Amino acid sequence: MSKEIKGLTSDEARESLQKHGDNSLSKEKRKGFLRRFIENLSDPIIRILLIALVLQVVLSFGNIDYFELCGILVAIFLSTTVSTASEYGSERAFEKLSEESDSAVASVLRDKRIINLSISKIVVGDVVYLNAGEKIPADGELISGRITVDQSALNGENAEFIKTPGNDNGWELTSRCKIFRGSDVTEGSGIMKVGRVGANTYYGMVARDVQTETRESPLKLRLGKLASQISRIGYVAAVIVGLTYLFNAIIMDNQFDINRIAAFVLDFKSLMPILMHALTLMITVVVVAAPEGLPMMITVVLSANMKRMLKDKIMVKKLVGIETAGSMNILFTDKTGTLTKGKMTLERIITSSGSFKSLRALKNSQSIFTYLNISAKYNTDVVYSNGEITGGNATDRAIYEFFADEPCGEYSIIDKIPFTSRKKESSVILKNGKTLIKGAAEMILSSSKYMLLEGGDRMPIDDSYFKSEMLESQGRGERVIGVALRDINIDNEMTLIGFVVLKDKIREDVKDAVTKMHLAGIQVVMVTGDGKETASAIAEECGILNKNAGQIVLSSSELAEMSDTEVKRILPKLRVLSRALPQDKTRLVRLSQELELVAGMTGDGINDAPSLKLADVGFGMGSGTDISKSASDIVILDNSFQAISKTVLYGRTIFKSIRKFITFQLIMNLAACGVSFVGQFLGIDTPITIIQMLWVNIIMDTLGGLAFAGEPALDYYMNERPKRRDEQIISREMLSQILLTGAYTLLICIVFLSSPVIRIMYGGYFPTDKFYTAFYALFIFSGIFNCLCARCERLWLLSNISKNKPFILIMLLISIIQICMIYYGGSVFRCVPLFTHELSFAILLSLGVVPFEMIRRFIYKLK
Repeated sequence: MSKEIKGLTSDEARESLQKHGDNSLSKEKRKGFLRRFIENLSDPIIRILLIALVLQVVLSFGNIDYFELCGILVAIFLSTTVSTASEYGSERAFEKLSEESDSAVASVLRDKRIINLSISKIVVGDVVYLNAGEKIPADGELISGRITVDQSALNGENAEFIKTPGNDNGWELTSRCKIFRGSDVTEGSGIMKVGRVGANTYYGMVARDVQTETRESPLKLRLGKLASQISRIGYVAAVIVGLTYLFNAIIMDNQFDINRIAAFVLDFKSLMPILMHALTLMITVVVVAAPEGLPMMITVVLSANMKRMLKDKIMVKKLVGIETAGSMNILFTDKTGTLTKGKMTLERIITSSGSFKSLRALKNSQSIFTYLNISAKYNTDVVYSNGEITGGNATDRAIYEFFADEPCGEYSIIDKIPFTSRKKESSVILKNGKTLIKGAAEMILSSSKYMLLEGGDRMPIDDSYFKSEMLESQGRGERVIGVALRDINIDNEMTLIGFVVLKDKIREDVKDAVTKMHLAGIQVVMVTGDGKETASAIAEECGILNKNAGQIVLSSSELAEMSDTEVKRILPKLRVLSRALPQDKTRLVRLSQELELVAGMTGDGINDAPSLKLADVGFGMGSGTDISKSASDIVILDNSFQAISKTVLYGRTIFKSIRKFITFQLIMNLAACGVSFVGQFLGIDTPITIIQMLWVNIIMDTLGGLAFAGEPALDYYMNERPKRRDEQIISREMLSQILLTGAYTLLICIVFLSSPVIRIMYGGYFPTDKFYTAFYALFIFSGIFNCLCARCERLWLLSNISKNKPFILIMLLISIIQICMIYYGGSVFRCVPLFTHELSFAILLSLGVVPFEMIRRFIYKLK
């Protein structure tokens, strides 16, 4: 038949290429580095910094603070560059993973000869030769041969489909003769004629549909609100500072005398410098309030955790996806390959003599063992070569593997009748008159009149015994295959040899990971193509389903009959969706998002891609299709469910780190603004010089960000409830710490600046260089101790500090540099050497923030 088949000529292929296009997929256009950089400038906090930058330049009237200006520019440039480079590099790494599939070839008939052609160059009308183990490269029609295909990547159904030549005008997945790109040939060989290529294939249409933007991530939403809060606080503080300065300069300095005040206000030359200085103070407050270190810190902490996660076989494609995973409320997960190992194994064999888990025990029933061994080796399409099992379907391979090392002998085959979905059985007829049949347990059982005994005799079948064993096994989520014998030398009646029980075992770490997810307040819903009973059994084994708790198992048909309102009502109790269709997944994600839940989705097939893209965080599987991985935010390289649990922990750690850093920054911003403001009333215009403030900014921004980026992922984070998607970054406890500890830090500074006793200690009633040096030390060390307080949320502030070695090293580095600055900084840093007791006093005074913060926490926790 194959001799009558004509492929395209080179000229015909060119014409087809011009008319229908090639077989390459229309991939989402990758954003260049520059475009990504510009887009990342729209980050909410970056926008605050840009506004502060404009105010600094436009309204400074020539008196530009170049150090502050440079600090803001560096913060914007570094944070945007690092985040852009991380995402760009991650996508490049992902593209490398896809290169292997892009370079695949197929056997194509061109110019009357078979050539190996890149699948991207296949065109409509091409004739392609297919064999077991190969992927179908395009959509087309089988014109010769007989193949069994696995379409699970397209439709999520585990059942394999037999394709034969025929006439069918439609392009339905259920078609008997149409085959589709992305499917696998599991058995047989055949020849296809290509009918659709590239973006017009079923595979290509899904790929095109997932190239859309999704809703804003929880982190970006929260940062937007934080930016708005900080802006308002900055503007209010600026107005207060400006008005207070004007009140002091116009009213208090004129001793509340109405006539003097009026004369001063009417004197434009006297008033103008005062107004300009007030405006400069207001701009300074707005600029200082802008947390320029925050974008850099977020970028560093996301990038650092991305690298750690790669060691755990977790590839992060979108940095914000990590934090989103930490905010997840509900996770819809596939079963095969994620919860289970994705490979069928033979669990036991049920015979008239009982249940056997090992070959050694089965061999005591010699006749039963012999027939099962022959069936495994002959009633199959498996090929065993050089110790490797190939061909056949998953069931055949699992049975063959169990008997692989057992000698079988040579038998002549008269005929083989392949499996059909109608009869649900396959058989092999041997020359010795015996026929071995293998198929669905219920079909084999209903057709069997006898059962085989261990000695080789037979007796009427104990139907109730085998039915009970079958139902019990199916109730545990196991697959039951019946094996029977028909002997024409006797009476040609079917004799049941036994049941072969197979199972796709759950992964060893799944139950523990599911427990962690539940403790973390995350609802896990298993979405599978299996039937209700099998799905329920596996979900119970994994710990996902607890029927005693009123949890619900639905089938796809039941879900389809329910309105969106009804689904939303029962969604909190839903744990299993059986016989799931692709549209069920996207519907569940959409409804979860309408309930303001942060929804996660796992998937590995083409049919999973739309729901992976729609979900707040999509987890693609490393063994999955390119489209599913492309649509996901995070790729689990080893398919492990445990890795998803780890991603949640990393996400929560990142959010904690961001909150800790913000707490530290705002405490020090409050203290810095307060010192600059109060200093005027104490006759000290510059308690901290511009050069000194540059060092303060380095500590608060760059070094502080690096210190918090190393925070460890602590197990107890998984015992907390997920944060709401719109939850404020600044919590009540954070606000308490910022206001009270910030006020206490400011109070220490004010006491130091205003106390005559302290001034005299450092050289006289009027401020001396020693006094200013000591205050500088006080301010820096109070920053170090506030950093220590912000790092830990427990009463014992040193808890788990050994797990963040970079934090210890950075704090030591800051301390050493500060001491060197005091003794060797000279006039550049306005520093003079201090005696040991003078430096010790400043450090001990700054240390007061630690006991104060511990007392504040104790009282807060008591409430």
